[in-house]
Order: sequence, then structure tokens, then C-alpha cells
Amino acid sequence: MSCQKRENLIRYNPDVNYMVVFDISQLSEQNPWWIDKKNILNDFKLSTLDKLKFQWDPNIRHYIKLDDDVIYTIRGPRQVGKTTLIKMIIKDLLLYKNIKPENIFFWSSERNDSKELNQVIQTYFDWRLDSKNERKYIFIDEICSVKNWPHEIIYFANKGSLKNCSLILTGSHSMDIKHSTELMPGRRGGRDDEPLDKILLPMKFSEFVNLLWPEFKNKLFDSEFASKKDRKKKIFELFEGKISKDIQNIMIFRKQLDALFEIYLLTGGIPSIINEYKTNSKISTKLFNVYLTSIIGDLRRYNYKEHYFKQLIKETYNVLSNPISWNSFTKNTEVKSHNTVQDYVTALEELFVANISYRCSIHDKRIHTFMKKIYLQDPFIFHALHGWSHGKKDYYTNAKANLLNLEMKSKLIEGVVYNHLCRLSFSLNPRDLFDPKDTVCYYKDKNKKEVDFVLIHDDNYLPFEVKYQATINSSDFFAFKSFNKGIMITKGDLGNYRNYVKIPVSIFLLLI
Repeated sequence: MSCQKRENLIRYNPDVNYMVVFDISQLSEQNPWWIDKKNILNDFKLSTLDKLKFQWDPNIRHYIKLDDDVIYTIRGPRQVGKTTLIKMIIKDLLLYKNIKPENIFFWSSERNDSKELNQVIQTYFDWRLDSKNERKYIFIDEICSVKNWPHEIIYFANKGSLKNCSLILTGSHSMDIKHSTELMPGRRGGRDDEPLDKILLPMKFSEFVNLLWPEFKNKLFDSEFASKKDRKKKIFELFEGKISKDIQNIMIFRKQLDALFEIYLLTGGIPSIINEYKTNSKISTKLFNVYLTSIIGDLRRYNYKEHYFKQLIKETYNVLSNPISWNSFTKNTEVKSHNTVQDYVTALEELFVANISYRCSIHDKRIHTFMKKIYLQDPFIFHALHGWSHGKKDYYTNAKANLLNLEMKSKLIEGVVYNHLCRLSFSLNPRDLFDPKDTVCYYKDKNKKEVDFVLIHDDNYLPFEVKYQATINSSDFFAFKSFNKGIMITKGDLGNYRNYVKIPVSIFLLLI
């Protein structure tokens, strides 16, 4: 390496009072396939995955195309598998697409500042200078840890270094990545109809069923359940009062699906939690703490106070599924500013912990933001935060108690349905600037009759009500009157009532 190039790798760090030098040997520690491509098989993340009985292959892996100059982002909560997903992609590139190992570069940036990130990337480009016409595959993990990281990516884009490069950047903080990539218009490449900002969430119920009961997927091959397009079609048919034969036929498996749904309400869609529960018939306090620590750690990183957070979370469980204002939180917590409450709840949104639903009007086609509902994204996180905020000693015992409390269980199920409707809304119109608050809301008429959820699609308002109870009465459908259509999501009933349809929650979630 020339003296000039070596000088470019040196930075003085005043905090430690010595020169920090990056060279290719340091980079190679995170890229062992440069020595032998089969070393990817010894990767810690992939080795851990191989030991699991139930191995999740996220669908978004198949929607990432690395044949063009492109900058993808993968957002999602911590500990759900973003790094493992990247290593799976690298394994495919090495072993199945026979990409030259030196053209694949991975870097975990959790301990770097922006200047160090710049030097790391420059070191790699200098090393591969003689192969600049060969496509490079660059993976930067947890880039949100680097303050002002977009400026470094823009720097390399502006000087042409990203030509013949496919980049994937991951992060756990939604707004950081979402807003930062907005600073890079015209520099991200990709195809016109392709969202470049991918979101890796815990698996939805249909994925959960396929993972734990793979034989069930084979039973669907003779029906139209196997195709996403056909499943969406069936949902829209329900609003016409039509229950397809395929849905009726699936009812013969309802007991098995309900049993799986009970497990899903405990473990959520997080692979490590699912595997521990299926292996040990319980979830350890240690594993609960892994996820709690990651959430609290991220909040601390952004200067949020833990005791405020705990009080607000505890109050959230008191108002779950009920319309509230931010001011209402100031009455039972030490947080006395509604602006501060909003900041904390927004932080939970950005960390993929919570969702917010606003009230919509079908008369003036507006969404009103004053009164809103809060839902927690994943059942396991629901139980973990409940146990922590309420000072429970045994989180697993507390989670089981939650599921034996019908009121608490009903609120949890309502949150699961909301989360799935948000996913459905995105799949109907996938785009980088998607915000579920724009398309999934709740409704209340002038007589204060409320509909749990309304999905807005192509100017159509599609109402859903969740009634997880033993019997459904005609009065339960009254709130649908303003729409003259509606889907009632039930505990076990399937059938029609006038223009409306009722369908078991475990069957309905399979359609999404």
C-alpha cells in the first residue's frame, strides 16, 4: 500500500490519545470468506440458525435484487434476525451464485463513528481498486449506530465509488434510516416499481403456521390459499358477503390452527422465542431480558429516561384498545407534558415496539389525530413489557396469566389483528413512504358506535371488528351500518349475517 493511501487510513482520536489505523487485515476479521468461501458455513449467526429445529426464511429475502446498482435498507426491531438475514444472502452469493469472495464485504458498524465508517469503506475500495469493474456487494450492519452516516454514503456516491455496487444497510431505528435515506434522492438506484426500504418484522401468523406445521402448507396446494394474490382476493370477497369454498374447507383444520394461535399469542413471531418454547415448553427469564435490554438500551441511546418509559408503558396497558389523548397520560405518570408523552410513544413506533391508530371519518374522508389508540406490535414484546413495567418476578408465568385473563387476551388479539392489517395495507400498495397511520384507523359514528379497524384502499373504507367471545349477537354488527358491509373477526364462528361476514381469527389471519 502506498504511503498516501496509508495516511488516508489514519485518524487521531483525542479521547484515547493515539492514532487509529484501519487496514485490510482488520476488515478481514469480519469477512473470513476472503480466505476460503466455505468459512461462511462457520459464521456464528448461521451456525446458530442451523442448530434450531424451526428455521425461518424471511420472505423479504426473495425481494432483494442485487444485480443492479442499488442501496437497500432493512429496518426492523433488534433481535429479530436482520444480521442473520444478511449472512443468509452472503451465503447464497458465495455458494450458489459463485460470486468472488473478495467482492463481498460485510461490516458491523455498532462501534464506529462517521469518520471511522468512511475509512473502513475507503480501505475496502482501495484494496479492490484493481477490480473496480466487477460488482461489489457491500453490507453495513446496524448503521443507525453511526451518527451522520448518510453523509458518508453520499460522499462515496458523489465521487462515483458506488458504481457497480449493491449495498444493503440495516438498522433498528425506523426514523433514523427512513429520514436519512431521504437525504439521498436519486442516489439509491433500483427499479422504478420497487420499494428500497425493506422492513423485517417478526413473522406473521401464516408464516408461523408454515414454520411449525409445514405439512399444512402441502394441504393448501390444491386450494387458492397458496397464492398471496388469491388470499387478498378472498378478503375482498368477504366484503361482498362471499365465503369461498376454500375458506369453508380450511375450517376442518380450525382446532389445529387455534392451538397454534394460542402458542403464537405467547411467543409472537420471533424465531429464538419460538424455538426455546418448543424445545423447553417455557421461555426463560434470560431470553425475556435479552429483548427488554435491547429496547431499553436503544431508548437510552436516544436520551429517553427509563423511569418515564416504564410509567408510560404501564399506563399504556390501562388504555389498550381505547381512544386516548396524550394529555390523559400526564394524569397518572410523572410526565407532565403531553409533548413529552408523544415523543416517548413515537420512539416506541420508531423502534417497532408500538403502533398508533387514529380515528377516521367516512363523511369528510379525513383522519383525525386527537384521539388515538396504541397497540403493541408483537405478542412476546407485549408480555415482556407488561411483566417489566408491572414489576413481575417471573415473566413467563406472567405471560401465561395474561392469556388466562379474557380481557387482556382480547386486547392482545386486537393488537395482533391490527398489526396484520397494517401488513395487508402495505402489501396492497408497497412503497418506501408507507405509514400505517394513513391507511389503517378506527371509526366512531355519531351514536358512538365504534368499529375497531377501517382499512382505506383505493378510496374504499373496509371495516373490521374483533369479537373474541363465545357467541356473536346481531347487535354486534350494528357498528357496520354506516358502511353496509364488514368483517367480524370471531373466536370460532364462520358465516353470514345480512351483508356481513363473520370468520374465526385463526382463519382470517391466514389470509394475510
